[in-house]
Amino acid sequence: MYNLVEDEDDIGDLNSWLAFEDRDRFDPIQDGWITVNRHGHHRSETGIGTVEQAFRIHAFLVDEDSLDTIVDTDPFGEVGTFDFNPMAYGSRRGTQYWEEDLTRSVDGVEAKRFVMDFRKDAPLIDTGFIEYHDLIEKEKRNFETYDTDETVVRFPAEKWEYLSSQSIHLGLANTIRSLEVKAEFLKDYLKQRGCALVLAYFQSRDVRKTQEDISLPDDDREEFTVRGGKAVRGVRRNQVGYELHWFCPIKADDIPYGREERLQEDRENLKFETKQGYRFSKEEAVNEEGFEDAGYRRPATGAEDLEEAISFFGWTYFEPEVLEKYKNDSRGSVSEWSRQGLQVNWLDKMKLRAYRNDEDLVLIIIDDLIDIPDEELSHWYHYNTSPAGNIPGEMITNYIEADWVDSESPSDAVINAVTELNEAFKEKYDVRLYREVGDEINTDRMLSLPRNERHELLTVMSEAHQVIVENLDRGNLESELPDEVSGDVEGKKSALFEFVRELSDIETAADILDPINAVHDFRKENSHMTVSSGGWPRAVDVLGYEEDSEAYRDMYRDAMRGSATSLREIISLIEEDSEDQVE
Repeated sequence: MYNLVEDEDDIGDLNSWLAFEDRDRFDPIQDGWITVNRHGHHRSETGIGTVEQAFRIHAFLVDEDSLDTIVDTDPFGEVGTFDFNPMAYGSRRGTQYWEEDLTRSVDGVEAKRFVMDFRKDAPLIDTGFIEYHDLIEKEKRNFETYDTDETVVRFPAEKWEYLSSQSIHLGLANTIRSLEVKAEFLKDYLKQRGCALVLAYFQSRDVRKTQEDISLPDDDREEFTVRGGKAVRGVRRNQVGYELHWFCPIKADDIPYGREERLQEDRENLKFETKQGYRFSKEEAVNEEGFEDAGYRRPATGAEDLEEAISFFGWTYFEPEVLEKYKNDSRGSVSEWSRQGLQVNWLDKMKLRAYRNDEDLVLIIIDDLIDIPDEELSHWYHYNTSPAGNIPGEMITNYIEADWVDSESPSDAVINAVTELNEAFKEKYDVRLYREVGDEINTDRMLSLPRNERHELLTVMSEAHQVIVENLDRGNLESELPDEVSGDVEGKKSALFEFVRELSDIETAADILDPINAVHDFRKENSHMTVSSGGWPRAVDVLGYEEDSEAYRDMYRDAMRGSATSLREIISLIEEDSEDQVE
């Protein structure tokens, strides 16, 4: 139906192929896609001759109750009738009209536009279809779902650009341009509108050069039914071959399943494992189906001790990589609101509370599957893993003890310490120490590593260095140094060291700044700077790791928390110096 000949194996018997004897195998759904608009020709040099195919396919909608009228209509020469344009214009009874080209009348039945054809632009799928599925155009006439990036409409944009730049297509072997729609999305749309889709289908098959014996029938035309729609085969007038004209009906029920059905299957069939070994789908979790058998109480009250209270919940574990999608996409975010607590957001569809345990696994309770949109279930299912490590203490505090937690994530610890140091510096010296503080700093840049990989660590350390060191106001910092010292300062980190040394001594300053130096060395390693000393070996040594250690997440936490502690130690030195001056 859509296939293009590449060699003689695709043809078989030439006479049979020319006469569309393969029409009983025609299927408008191929690999889950339906071609709703196609134009162009395709020429192929094969071992049995030169053959050429030409296509013209237009799709339109018709109320399903009126479908019989359409499929009984003679399609010969009518395919071009369903070439809908943006606007129709002309004259009726002496009156000029200019109106949107939306419908055609076929034996009293209204055929509705599904694809818009332009004279100088690529065909466009029905805007109602685009809006119904919330699609966005990623490239020319290629549309994806805005929330899951599924390709729903596809079109050869580069090929179209090339062909549209050519004044004529003579001599080109393949000028086929096809606009295709994913069948499962079309099914939901047809059901919603109560319509069927009809393909006004034309294909010609010619042989230009061959040694085969070609026999054409005496009858100019022959009618038959193909997949419930009337078809007419005609002998080509100026070429050796045939052409097929056909109204191909596609009802919603002809499409095996719709997107909503697929999502419902995910909702019912994707089973998430809990710590106790029980497995629940989202549908079961929402309805608390099987909770009693698993020992989960709702409400979760009446436990005699903590161990029993823990058994009332289905603790569900995920690999940490589950967060990467939401961290790296502007449509999502991951915020670390405490040492172990997380919130995962996706568009306006998901706000999920989760926790990180000592094995860096991400945990939720099985009840909270309700907060994961059906479209995202397969993503979370992919990362659902067997339990390992403890249940986060803060999770127990929130869910079982129903109490608040007061702790800092590594990124918050650094940002809070920078902000606090800036306030202490400003209070004593009446100028700022940092250019950006608090909410002005982008927390997302310093979140925990989604993957335990060296390059992830180095990337985040570079961002932390930007916040801790590069963010310093060097001029204000150096203004508080003695004149004989400020002239020898080589950079912001050097200025910070001299400032701390002035408040204490050289040994204390070195100890305090060790974690910040580690961050600095990681940054140098990430930028591939050539240094005589420092870099990775010195950074990991300061943090207490072997040079070949792969505990990158632990290094991240130690570097971040250590740097926050260092900044707060500087605050203490400033406050002590202020007290000494008062005395």
